[in-house]
Amino acid sequence: MIGVDVPNTRLGQFEDAIDNGELLMMVDVKKDRAEEIGQLVKSHHPEADVEGTDPTIPAFP
Repeated sequence: MIGVDVPNTRLGQFEDAIDNGELLMMVDVKKDRAEEIGQLVKSHHPEADVEGTDPTIPAFP
């Protein structure tokens, strides 16, 4: 959990939704499975918004 206390400026776009009771789920998966897993999430929770992926460059090398 290195960096758990370090603010992430990319999360700002989700603050209003979180304040309104929505959930933010961040999942660490292999890049080649990201689309498959996004589809699985949508199949169980059609109301979910899959917002995309982040670069694979580690934040803390």
